[in-house]
Amino acid sequence: MNVLAVSELWPPASGTFVFEQIKALAPFVSITVAVLIPHTPQLPLYRTPHANVTSPVRMPELDASVEIYYLPYQTIPELGKYLNSLQARRVLARFLNQHKGRFDLIHAHFAYVAGFAAVSAGRHAGIPVLVTAYGSDINVYTRHNPRNLAAARFTVWGLRNAAAITALSEDLKKKIAAFGIPDHRITVLPPGIRQNIFFPRGEKRPLRRQLQLPENNELFLFVGNLVAVKGIEFLLEAFARRQRSLAKPATLALVGSGVLEQTLKQRAKALGLDSHIVWQEKKAHAEIPLWMSAADFLILPSLSEGYGLVLLESLACGTPVIASRVGGVPEILISPDFGPMVPPRDSAALAQAMIEAAAKKWDAQKLVNYAHQHTWTERAQRYLKVYRRVLEQRPASSGR
Repeated sequence: MNVLAVSELWPPASGTFVFEQIKALAPFVSITVAVLIPHTPQLPLYRTPHANVTSPVRMPELDASVEIYYLPYQTIPELGKYLNSLQARRVLARFLNQHKGRFDLIHAHFAYVAGFAAVSAGRHAGIPVLVTAYGSDINVYTRHNPRNLAAARFTVWGLRNAAAITALSEDLKKKIAAFGIPDHRITVLPPGIRQNIFFPRGEKRPLRRQLQLPENNELFLFVGNLVAVKGIEFLLEAFARRQRSLAKPATLALVGSGVLEQTLKQRAKALGLDSHIVWQEKKAHAEIPLWMSAADFLILPSLSEGYGLVLLESLACGTPVIASRVGGVPEILISPDFGPMVPPRDSAALAQAMIEAAAKKWDAQKLVNYAHQHTWTERAQRYLKVYRRVLEQRPASSGR
């Protein structure tokens, strides 16, 4: 089976979850990766040092047989954000024409931009397409507002014409089905973790010394992008409430970067939290387990989530979590033994959860055992079943 994986997100800039899935599948199928790269005309290409390479390259972390092609396409700042699928479709169609007869299946990661581009180009080439929806592509790009109208049309068209769809959660599946897509074409298939990376890294105090964190304070951790949908402003307010309610010292560590970084730092200062917050830039994937193992709790105060993989990663390190009850989060936190959930945008409820969670005794090994049931090795086998089903259902007339 020859599979072409198509994505705009790819390391080192982003897309670790796409990379991990491909790494897990590579031993079982022949995979080629096409990375779609938007760039502004007359400006240098960005995202990767290989952006202008038209011949395949390889990554040492992947199976030696996996070829990666970087396919740049032109976009217009701001406006292009909502029209990129058309340009991406053109460059992908050209690539498929150059590799005619090579691929049995296309797997598009994200319904927008890659989903529409892959379904449209694949249709012309006679290749079935599986689209994986991750969350923002459905929660953001399917909204019908004046600015988003084109992107919404392209996204929904791609979903309706895909051979099959995988969604990270039941919540996401329901949203996709609302577009009139038959239930049998949508498979819930969450991402997994790498248990050789996400596991407890030892006692908390030595880890905190290593990371230059206060050793004796309660340590709350956020890991992710500093963007509005992550609800960090509500976390800051909740942490300030917690500080006013309890004399016990605590530290909040925020690991990540994003457009709201300066705004959030100003808000933290206004709340009098300067000396209680540790700001850390985005870390390499392999470093995150150190922070998770050092923390007492990981907090995910999101306003919206496709799934919430960071929760499983934290549990795999033996660290309980506190999260907003949104998207696929309830499908991860199936027991209060893994951590409490609170309504989104409710800083008072979040503060109370932080206080109550700190007073509870947690079974770290139970957290680890649960999280390690959800690995990429297990997920890869489920993806292979979807791949086979798509090819079995392919009309005989389209076979090559």
